[in-house]
Amino acid sequence: MSYFNYAGWTGNKNKSSLKFDSFRIWAQTDVSDVIFAGVQYRFYEGWRTPTQMYIGWNINEKNSLKTGQVWVPFGFGYQPFDDWGNILYYTGFQDDYDYGICWTGTYGDLAVHAAWFLNQQLSSSSPQRIDTDVFSGEAGPDNLFEYTKRNQEKQQLNIMLELTPKWENIGITTGISGMVGGLYNQDTDKYGNRLAGAVHFGMDAKNLHFNMQETYYKFRQELPDTATQDMKDFLNVSSWNFGYEMPVEANIFTTSAAYDFIGEKLTAYANYSMLSGGTTNANSQLFTAGVSTIWRLFQIYGEIHYGINDPQLSGNASGYGRNADVRDFGFQIRVYYTMSVLKQSTIDRIRGK
Repeated sequence: MSYFNYAGWTGNKNKSSLKFDSFRIWAQTDVSDVIFAGVQYRFYEGWRTPTQMYIGWNINEKNSLKTGQVWVPFGFGYQPFDDWGNILYYTGFQDDYDYGICWTGTYGDLAVHAAWFLNQQLSSSSPQRIDTDVFSGEAGPDNLFEYTKRNQEKQQLNIMLELTPKWENIGITTGISGMVGGLYNQDTDKYGNRLAGAVHFGMDAKNLHFNMQETYYKFRQELPDTATQDMKDFLNVSSWNFGYEMPVEANIFTTSAAYDFIGEKLTAYANYSMLSGGTTNANSQLFTAGVSTIWRLFQIYGEIHYGINDPQLSGNASGYGRNADVRDFGFQIRVYYTMSVLKQSTIDRIRGK
């Protein structure tokens, strides 16, 4: 996968580049009618990471189990239209994969997901991941926050209910999600906690698609007594080999719309997300608009991005909810090529950035 990037933010003003982005190994297989497995591993310039690695069992027609590095059921599984992601993704509440076990039961239009996770994927001290997790590594040149906080995600329970009734020309998705977990601090040897809840709604009406989600979360850190209130109010996280901050409490609203012009071969879309409230000193916002097309084995995205106080867009802001009125703009064209070594079956959606 390769991409062209135009940057319109401070420090990279009006600069463009053409780069090779990543090489990905992706396999899914049915070992038998009962056992299935999947793995995805990615190689980037200077770092690499597993995305998912699991083995699963079809208990019966209605129930299945997965164990390993598996999807964390919470809200929409991923941002379904664009290639960049939204604030919900960059704070760890979308398209997340951790080490544990996940059960899925399907009963007509109702799907129930329950999962337990022992810990986050990889070491908390490593930023080399594509999803977002708590980061305990050293604050250095690539990490704009000032203080190292040696937290780890420990013991997490997720439950999600999703209802998908279908009519002749309209598909509706409604869901509710909950998450509770521990937040272990290596310096104090004490456990804080994490909780989050979300409601989501989606609609597919022929060529028109729409979704929105409202999420609330709250983390409690057990930091050393020398920690200031500002240190307590923000949590260190990492994704895409980059460390930054997010508030320990906030609301996140996301919404997306898309229209298919030629089946799914040409799609135009727009996505908006906003983080506010809680312990934030400023709102963070991200807007993405673009088109995607599929031609043979190629998938192409052309997108514009506009962010306010968004560290992942440019690295100019130290964290979400920080640095009021930091505004960034970018434009990208991303090209994916998928090569099937064996006969292709059902493959999850490409997830890039």
